[in-house]
Amino acid sequence: MMPLLHVVTSILISVLLSGRHVSGHGCRYVYVCDGGLTSDHTEIIELKKEIEALKEKSKPVAFYAYRSGNLGTGSNLRHRIVVYDRVDLNIGNAYNKHNGKFTAPSDGLYLFHVSTGVYFKSYAVMQLVLNGVVKDIGFPDSATTGQALLRSHSTTATPLLLRRGDVVYARIGVINGGNYIESNQYIRTSFSGTKL
Repeated sequence: MMPLLHVVTSILISVLLSGRHVSGHGCRYVYVCDGGLTSDHTEIIELKKEIEALKEKSKPVAFYAYRSGNLGTGSNLRHRIVVYDRVDLNIGNAYNKHNGKFTAPSDGLYLFHVSTGVYFKSYAVMQLVLNGVVKDIGFPDSATTGQALLRSHSTTATPLLLRRGDVVYARIGVINGGNYIESNQYIRTSFSGTKL
């Protein structure tokens, strides 16, 4: 139905701009008078803008990316953005595999997942960040007191209400240490999101 309405709106605007009038069964005349637009024409233009905005908002957006290798830990990594360089899905091209950032292409409710694995005697606070503000935190920790775990994994699922142009990314938080954040054949460290 939306494409038909778009076509009809486009035809009406073309006719109006050409200066001809349109009539039809049960319709009143709509035309351009003395080079100016009638209120009917202005309403049609506004309707077309609304239709285009709705089409933009309804476009699907989804991505799934993961790290192609392990990431060493250390104090110099505090607040470092994690770049997930292998992209399996990027509908809408909103995720940038070069800088690890997702930029919202339209307003709406989105859901983000950050999954992080750490190897033997390692730990890392992982933060989901929206426009510089921490929105969620995960903490995989295989360096527990007593007997250390071989691996640990954390996953967060965070709904965020975004505006067009908002930027979301995952970064290493206030502490991390041990061997490394793991992403290999045993654990996949990943970042994903979708517009709901």
